[in-house]
Amino acid sequence: MSQTTVWAIVGIVVLVYIILSTLAAFVLVRIPRLPLRDKPSSIGLEYEDVSFPSRKDNLTLKGWFMPGRKAFTIILITGMRQNRVDYRINSLNMAKGFVEKGFNVLFFDQRGRGESEGRGIVLTNFEKDIGGAVDFVRQKKGADEQIGLIGLSAGAAATVIFSSNEEVDAVVADSCFTSTSKVFAQKGSAMSKLPKPIVRLFGLGIWMMARIMYGYRRTDPADKIASVKCPILFIQGDKDDWVSIDVTERLYKISNNPNDEIWFVPNAGHTKTFGIDPEGYIERITAFFSKFERKPAENKQPMAANN
Repeated sequence: MSQTTVWAIVGIVVLVYIILSTLAAFVLVRIPRLPLRDKPSSIGLEYEDVSFPSRKDNLTLKGWFMPGRKAFTIILITGMRQNRVDYRINSLNMAKGFVEKGFNVLFFDQRGRGESEGRGIVLTNFEKDIGGAVDFVRQKKGADEQIGLIGLSAGAAATVIFSSNEEVDAVVADSCFTSTSKVFAQKGSAMSKLPKPIVRLFGLGIWMMARIMYGYRRTDPADKIASVKCPILFIQGDKDDWVSIDVTERLYKISNNPNDEIWFVPNAGHTKTFGIDPEGYIERITAFFSKFERKPAENKQPMAANN
């Protein structure tokens, strides 16, 4: 075989690798916009249409604010490709459960999802989007409003990473993973029907093309969770085929916060914990948040001294 032929074969292999990596990056990283198909009023829930700017780049994000009676607001961050109405987790009924327990609830579409502006890219710009939601709650309800974040799957990963640099009162991480690359390998294998080792072989090419095409920068929850100062409730289904129990146990161990809790839900798949036991899910989360709820007097600003 001549040297020219060898280099020709190498060139073809490299070209195929680049093409397949580009296609994989397009499929795995880009988030298609799904339309909203429901409203809180469909289940008799009072709500307000709201919009607010994302942090720094001021894209308009849209959502619903559902009032409760407490000075404590729950913000939900849904999974990788979902908007605020996530039928897989029955998000509207989840909101109803929290409101009935007295909590305010904010559902919003991250950029490129639902009715919000921008382009959706996996695990990017969530600091700006979740940050905009937190800023909105504090502006609407006052600086003393307590805030709890609930994230599911990729939303849990985003919530953990965000909370490593943000002061919130408590976090719930439902079906959170440790490594983005491992999840992408699993997702890519499921979507392409290729063995995971082959998908992993394209990992470097996928990350490079995602960086070139979308400016994607990979950050893993396992690298950030030790910096989260607030308590975390880890929730994990024991039938989850995306995130194993040992992954959640590892995150719990790395977090190393004495106020953290971990809850394994029997017979629950990935992000299916609410569907298995809706009442238990609401009770467990609201009890966790209530542990860190300040008394009404503690929410008031101290009175200025008389001159």
